[in-house]
Amino acid sequence: MGKSGIAVTKVEIVAEIANAHQGNPDTALALALASLAAGADAVKFQVYFAPELLVRAHPRYEHFRNQSFAPEAWERLIGAIKAKNATVYCDVFGLTAFAAAERLGADGFKVHSSDLANKPLLQALAAAGKRVFLSAGGSTVREIAYALDLLGTAGPRPVLLHGYQSYPTLVEDSALTRLPWLASIFGARCDIGYMDHVAGDDPFAVTLPLLAMSMGARMIEKHVTLDRAAKGVDWYSSLEPAELKAFVATVRRAESAFGGRPDRFTKAERAYRATVKKHWVAARALPAGHVLQPADLESKRVPDAKGEPVEIEKLAGRALIQPLAEEETVTRTHVRNTVWACVVARMRSSRLPGKALLDMAGMPALGHLFARLKQFRRVDRIVFCTTTLPEDDALAQLAGRHDVPVHRGPVEDVLGRMLGALEGHKVDVVLRVTGDDILVDPDYADAAIEHHLRTNAEYSDLKALPSGTEVEVFDADLLRAIHRLSQDADGTEYLTTYVIEN
Repeated sequence: MGKSGIAVTKVEIVAEIANAHQGNPDTALALALASLAAGADAVKFQVYFAPELLVRAHPRYEHFRNQSFAPEAWERLIGAIKAKNATVYCDVFGLTAFAAAERLGADGFKVHSSDLANKPLLQALAAAGKRVFLSAGGSTVREIAYALDLLGTAGPRPVLLHGYQSYPTLVEDSALTRLPWLASIFGARCDIGYMDHVAGDDPFAVTLPLLAMSMGARMIEKHVTLDRAAKGVDWYSSLEPAELKAFVATVRRAESAFGGRPDRFTKAERAYRATVKKHWVAARALPAGHVLQPADLESKRVPDAKGEPVEIEKLAGRALIQPLAEEETVTRTHVRNTVWACVVARMRSSRLPGKALLDMAGMPALGHLFARLKQFRRVDRIVFCTTTLPEDDALAQLAGRHDVPVHRGPVEDVLGRMLGALEGHKVDVVLRVTGDDILVDPDYADAAIEHHLRTNAEYSDLKALPSGTEVEVFDADLLRAIHRLSQDADGTEYLTTYVIEN
C-alpha cells in the first residue's frame, strides 16, 4: 500500500481445496493440479485430525474423521505439489496437524478463526518462522490482537483474512468495509486479505473480490471444485477450474487498472498531460524590458510544449529580458529570476569526519568549492548552511574568509537550514551543493539552471555527471512546500532521496 491511497501491485490468488475432495486424496491432487493450471498462485489444503478438531460427542465428529487423510496420504499429496515447485499452504487445526504440514514442507500456515486463542499452536507457528494467515471471520479485535501478539514480529509479515462460510455467504453479509477497518487497526503489523464464500454461480463471486482489492486486499482465497453440479462438500461457494481460470484473468486485468503507485503518472497520462495542459503565451508582441502584467498573458494550449506549465505569479510583475512574439510561449527564461547557491556541509561524517577542512593542493576542500561557485554566471548569491554545533565553528570561519555569508541551523534538518538562509529574501531558484561536490562545473551548472527555467521545472539534477561535479536545482517554493507538508522533517537530511521517494 502506498503512502497515499491504495496501490495493488500483485494480488495472491489462493485456491482453497478444503473438503471438496470428499475424503479422496486423488481428487484433492486433481483439484490442486487443475487450480495451478488455471493460474492460481498457490493451493491450500485443510490438514486436520478429528481427535484434535472436535470432541467425540460432536455430531460432525465422524464426518471429519472420514474426510481426514492419513499422514502417508498427506505425504504423497503435498510431495506431488512441491515436486512441481508450486506453493502449498495448509490450514492447521492443531499441533498434530501443524507438525505433519511442517514436516512435509508447507510454505505457510493458516489459522482458523476458531484457533485465535490457541496459544500453543500460535507459539509453534511463530517458532517455525514461516508465513502465517489469520482468519478473522467472527473474531473480535481483542482476539485478533491476542493472536498477532503471540505470533510476534520475527517471522514474515502475516496476513489477516476477512471472510467466513455460510454455505454460501450472502452478498449482503460480506461486510467488505471490514477490510479497511481492519487495515486501520492492524495494517502496521500485517497485510489484509479476503476469503470469498459467495455462491460460485453468482456474478458477485467475481465482483466481490475485485471490490475487496480496491479496499486493500492483497490476497484472495477462492474455494474450488471439479464439478459444482455434483454438490459435494463446499460446492456452494466453489468455482470450477474453467471458472477459476477466467477469475484469475479478471483479477490480473483489474490489477493493471490500479497501477503501481498512486503518486506516479503512467506514460499515457504523462502524454495526456503534455497534450492538454495550457501554457501562458504573449497576448501581443512585447519588447525586452517590458514589465509583464496579467493582461499581457493568455492561457492556451500549445503544440509540442517543451516544458511544464508555470504559475502566472512567477511571470507577472517581472521585466522581460528578451522580446516576445505574439502567442509565443512564455517561460521563466524570459524574465529575471534570483538564483542562490546553498552550500551544505558539517564536520561530522560517518565515512570521513572533518573532510571539509582536509588540505587539497594547499587549500581546504571547502575553500575549493567556494572558489568554483564564484565562477557561476547565473548565481546571484552564495550562502553557507551549517549546523549550530560548536564543532562546525571552523567551517563558518572558513566561509567568512571567503566572503561567503553563513547561516547556522538544525543538525539533522538540512532543509530547515537552507530555508533559514532564504528567510526574508526573495529567492526564486536554489542550487543545493553539498560539501563533497568540490569539483562543481560552472558550465554544466549554468546549463542546468537554464534548462530548469526553460522547462518550468521544480526540481532538476545533474546526477548523471561524475560524483563531486554535480549540483541540484530546486524551486524555492518547492523547498518551502516540502518543509511545510512533510510529516518528518528530519528525513530531509538526505534531501535528494526524500524528494525522489515523496
